Order: sequence, then structure tokens, then C-alpha cells
Amino acid sequence: MNAPPVPPRSPRAPDGALRRALRWLVAHHVFGSLLIVIFATTVIASQVADRTDFANSELAAAVEDRWGAPVTQPAPSLRYVHSGTIFTELKPLPFDRQHVRVKAQMNYRKRGLRYFSGFDFTFDADYAVANTEGRDIDVAFIFPIEMDKSQVLLSELKFLVDGKESSLDLGESGNRLVWTGRIAKDATASFSIRYRARGLNSFVYKLDPALPARDVSLHFAVEGGENYDYPADVLAATSVQTQSDAVTLDWAFKSLESGVNLGVILPSEKTFDAMVSTMAGRAWVPFVGLLALLAALGLRHRRQLALHEMYLLAGVYGFFFVLLSYLAAFMNFYVAYAISALGLGAAVVAWLRWAFPKERIAVLAGLWGATLVVPTFAVILDGYTGLIYTLEILAALLGLMVLSTRASVRAFLSDLSQPGEPPRAAAVAATVPVTPVTPEAS
Repeated sequence: MNAPPVPPRSPRAPDGALRRALRWLVAHHVFGSLLIVIFATTVIASQVADRTDFANSELAAAVEDRWGAPVTQPAPSLRYVHSGTIFTELKPLPFDRQHVRVKAQMNYRKRGLRYFSGFDFTFDADYAVANTEGRDIDVAFIFPIEMDKSQVLLSELKFLVDGKESSLDLGESGNRLVWTGRIAKDATASFSIRYRARGLNSFVYKLDPALPARDVSLHFAVEGGENYDYPADVLAATSVQTQSDAVTLDWAFKSLESGVNLGVILPSEKTFDAMVSTMAGRAWVPFVGLLALLAALGLRHRRQLALHEMYLLAGVYGFFFVLLSYLAAFMNFYVAYAISALGLGAAVVAWLRWAFPKERIAVLAGLWGATLVVPTFAVILDGYTGLIYTLEILAALLGLMVLSTRASVRAFLSDLSQPGEPPRAAAVAATVPVTPVTPEAS
């Protein structure tokens, strides 16, 4: 007894565009490769962010113990009583002149990827006050020292009264310098104080907010940097002059009804930790471009990269950011960047040369440069990042326009769009008659 005939299978419906795209992405191992790069760059970006937070806490405290701390210098105060009375209730006496000059020399300190704005400075201030009480007064000149003297290395302290050197008492708590003396009726006394110290990141000069201030000036000169900022609750400078690797800030006020804060955040080096974090956070976008270019090479050479080859390439791409981070912690950042980009780039180009032996080295090097060197270098050139990205995209579009005009490229794309048919070049070759070569013809 014969078996019943098997009904013919209905023709398979053609796949949709989305399914074909997903199949192509899976066939070229895009998802796994992209996952490797995202994992590597996310880990290094989070590590850098954690170290940045750490630098704002424990690491900053360690740096302050070793190299100084932010400097806050309150203005001195003058208290008085009439001569012959007991020092039981001192009245405040505002200064008639406060001229302060600070000269700072930057001394950057590096811990890992982070630079701290260390600076050595000289504080030089002149104060004057007139006795308008109608009789002699006994005064106490109090100069606060809120800094840790061993931490900031306070040194070369000099104090003058009316041009003559005088001694200062540290007081019971050791956080202020005190001088006591007498100012004659209708006389003017002048005080000068000078010292050297070191600081970190910022300097603030605080006037007494409860007293008026007259003829106030602060001249702050910095050498070794020109980018600056102002701390919170600080009055901006009335004039600023910038030169090559130097900046001078001046505050000048004839009269203030109450004291204000004057100061500056010292110049800083580039924040290389944030730079590496930005590079790593954006790395997956150019890596997608690298995958697309490698797929195009595979179609051109009829050689698709295997699973392990794509994953290996993705691992090397992600490892660039790890290598850069650790090298930059022990050497100059730009040297570390050059070593990482050129070293890994040479290895990748040599490996791609093995995978695509017929491809020119210049093309393979261009793939690495366009998808890693240019995007990361754009982050380094802060202020030009968007322009570099725009120019690179424009160059890619113009390159595609030029390629689309070539007959060989159009024929290649036509072959891809008709996978069931033989390549056009082969079809053309098949239509050309072949003349047999006979011994007589030869």
C-alpha cells in the first residue's frame, strides 16, 4: 500500500527588514562585541568617578596633610580702651587703610590621575588707623591664624609697628597673633605684617562683616597658570590682567559699610580623570562605526571575521581606556595617551593585516584613527570637541558620496541586493565567448 503523498510545502514568506537587520547584526557578532566594549568602558569610567569622589574626601585630606590646605585669612581686628582704664570691655576700631598684597607661585601636586593646585605664597599687608578719640588709647592688634601652621608651613613672619620691628604673642590658643600698645591722641599708627606659607586650591581674605572698611585693596598675583575662578560667597575682582602663564587680580574699594570676602580659586591643570571618564563613556559610539567598517571590509574581501576574532578586537578596543588610565597615573598624560594609542593601534593594524592580507595598511590604520584616535583626541581638545566630531562626520559623508559614484562600488552594492543571483562580474564573464586555443592557432 502506497503512502499518501506529502503535500508540497508552502513557499516561505520573505523576511521583513527588521528581521534581516537583526540577522545581519547577529551574524557579524555586533551585540557581543558591543557588550564587551560597554562593560570595559563602564568599569573604567566608574572607577575614575569613584576615585574623583575619593579625591574630594580621603585623598584630599591626605594631600592637605602633605602639601597644604585651602587658605582662609581673616582680616586683623583692632580693639581699644581709653588709656588708664582696665581692659574689661574692648571696643572695635575700624582700620582707615587695608592694603594687602599676595604673590603666589603655582606648585601643582599629582596623585594618580588628579592634579591638585598647590601654591607657595607670600602675604604682605599694611594697615593704618587714626586715633580720633581725643585722648590716648590702649589698643590690641589681633591677627587671626586659622590655618594649621605646620600644615601650611607658616614661616618668615615679620611684624612692624610704625616701621619698627615688633614681636607678636601667639595667645593662649595659638590661633592668633596679638600685639598690645598705645596710640597717642590724634596720632596715626601703621602696622605691617608679612609671612610665607603654602596652600591648596584657594585663597580667601575675609573682612569683618560687622565693621565698615575704608581704603581696602587686595592685589593677588599668580604665576604658573592663568585659568581661575571664584569661591562661593566671594566678591569678584574689580580688575583682572592675564598674561602667558600668569594672572593678576585686584580688588579696590574706597569705602565699604560692611566687610566682604575677597579671594580666588587658583589655576588648575586639566582634570585628566574626568577626561578619561568622558572618553570611556562615549567609546561605544565610535566602536559601532568600527564594526560597520569591518563589516564593509569583510564584504569586500569575502572574509567575515569569526566570533572569537570580533570579541578579541572588542577586548583590545576597550583595553585602550584601561591602559591609558593606569599609565597616566605614573607618567605624563599625553605621553601615556601616545603610547596607548600608537602601541595598541600598531597591534590592531598588524592583526587586521593578517585578517585582510590584500588590504592596504593605510586603510587599516585609518580605521583605527577614525574610530579611536580622533574621538578621544577630540575630548582632549576641550572647546573644539564638537567641531572635531562635526568635521569627522562630514568627512565620512563626503567619502561615502565619492564612493557611491564609482562603478565598481555600485556593482558591488547591486550584487549584495540580489543575493540569489551570481555576481555581476561573473555573469559578464560568462557571456563572453571563449575562443579555444588549438595547436594550429598557437
